[in-house]
Amino acid sequence: MLNQHYDVIIIGTGAGGGTLAHHLAPSGKKILILERGTFLPREKENWSALEVYQRERYHTQEQWFDKSDRAFRPATNY
Repeated sequence: MLNQHYDVIIIGTGAGGGTLAHHLAPSGKKILILERGTFLPREKENWSALEVYQRERYHTQEQWFDKSDRAFRPATNY
C-alpha cells in the first residue's frame, strides 16, 4: 500500500467520512478509506435519544490530550 496513489484519502467513516465516501463513489476517483472503529450493532437503542445521549450508550471511552497535555474524552458518540 505504500506505493499506491489515491486521489482522495478519507479518515473515518462517521457521519462526515461516510457521507463524503458515498458522494465521491461515482466520481471515478481512486479513494482510500481508513477506519479503525468497529460497526455499531443493529439494535433498537440506536434510535433512542435517551440511550445515545443521556446514558452515553455509544460514547467513546478514548482519552485524548489537548495542547496543554490535559486529558479529556471527546464528545463523540459512535
